[in-house]
Amino acid sequence: MALPLVRKLGNTERYSLARANALIYMNVVVGARLHEQPSSGATTQPRNHSQWVQLLTGPLTSLIQEHPNLSVVIGDHLSATPVFLQMPSIDLSRIIRVTSVERRVNINTVLEEEHQLHFDTASTEVPLWRIVVVEVKEDRSFFLFYSYQHTIGDGRAGLGLIEQLVERLNIQATSDKPQTLPSVVVIPSTVRPMPDNLEVLVDCSPSIGLLVKEAVMSLFLPVFIKRALEKKYWSGEFDATLKEPNETQVVAMYLTKEETDQVVQAAKARKTTVHVILLAASAFATKLVFLSKPGDNQHEPTTTKDPMKFTSPVTLRPIIGAPLTPYVQGNYTSEIASKNVKVKLETSFWDVAQRFRKQLVAETTKPKGLYGHTGLLEYLPKETGGWEKFLCSQVEKEQHGREATLQISNLGIGLKQPADSPLTFRVQDAMFSQSCSVTASSLTFNAATANGVLLVTSTWQKASFTGRDRGELHMKEFKRILLEATQPERNDYQFREAFSTTPTTKAL
Repeated sequence: MALPLVRKLGNTERYSLARANALIYMNVVVGARLHEQPSSGATTQPRNHSQWVQLLTGPLTSLIQEHPNLSVVIGDHLSATPVFLQMPSIDLSRIIRVTSVERRVNINTVLEEEHQLHFDTASTEVPLWRIVVVEVKEDRSFFLFYSYQHTIGDGRAGLGLIEQLVERLNIQATSDKPQTLPSVVVIPSTVRPMPDNLEVLVDCSPSIGLLVKEAVMSLFLPVFIKRALEKKYWSGEFDATLKEPNETQVVAMYLTKEETDQVVQAAKARKTTVHVILLAASAFATKLVFLSKPGDNQHEPTTTKDPMKFTSPVTLRPIIGAPLTPYVQGNYTSEIASKNVKVKLETSFWDVAQRFRKQLVAETTKPKGLYGHTGLLEYLPKETGGWEKFLCSQVEKEQHGREATLQISNLGIGLKQPADSPLTFRVQDAMFSQSCSVTASSLTFNAATANGVLLVTSTWQKASFTGRDRGELHMKEFKRILLEATQPERNDYQFREAFSTTPTTKAL
């Protein structure tokens, strides 16, 4: 039976689909760790799969009816004009996965497993998302993850959906109405239209200058000339290749509430943002772990002259405004690239942060260029599989086969709950992670804040450098540098000061 047409994919959605088709990028995970405070006689953890499905079916059913993106699949997934199709029903028992870990720190393993489970974009049997429940045995908390294909939502959409899911779980827990068991097979509503894609909401036509520059560099110039003209940057110890498995490795780092507040207060004192502070700390940590050598009693530490390139996905929701609330499901992002970032021994942490800050302000206050990057996608090859072939060719065209040294995606503050309300499901902290992208950056940082706790995960392709311990050390040094640089009594922090503590390879 042919499924009803919903609408064509927009360019940003098509780009995400092409990455998935080529297995260059798998999925996004946004979630929260919750602690349950059950009422007398209620079922608590551990639950079996059927009990979790029963608990989640009511809230998920209401969200499926509210958000059409949750009930679509892809038609003609490899064509130049793929479309969204309407599913007739969704069996929730097939898309809720339940597992457990001994301790919170073991969540890295679950995330790595999840990032290997790509969504079959040719299938019309299941939607482009699933729910993952991870019970934590040490404190009887649990993670609630929304794992999804980037085609149907950006990071902010994922955070908004988790906020609504937790809210409805709490409403359900306090309802005085008799609990009837809803069907696990949901018949989606067709009343609400699927939100428009980005190009419908704003003019995404690239400027002539941007079009000529990108068309020449990406489509017409031979690879060796393109690489010779571009600024060099470090992007992993080994060049990207499609011959190695796209295996994501993950390290999660949480600050305490006191440490999170320290970073926030430093941002306020410097009249900057937490995001650019995270960028500066990641620049120092990357240079320290991968491109420097510590000194000794007779010699100063040394660092290479390698420049770096950083990218920051930017949500366009607050720029566009209505109708894009934080809860609208869809993909409304662009990206800012910071090129030729150099860190020397005497480089100031706050000078690096200020550079990032100026660029972010300049590009978000005049967003025509951000929209134009979406418009450029219109000029990719139109034949079947053309977008996938183009993205795979980036392995040859980009420096070391990757677009950047490191990317930071920051969802900001979410999952807010009133502190004085007696809630059954209380948010402890957030989770945000995404699979590595072979041709994007050698490392990806994902940040989110909930309940006053900042989370940062680092993901990378296993084949990009030697040893998991390097990735763990990178995150450990990132955290140390972040907290040292933002100490209230410290006026400045130079890169040479990052060597004052001997790096350790112990896991987080």
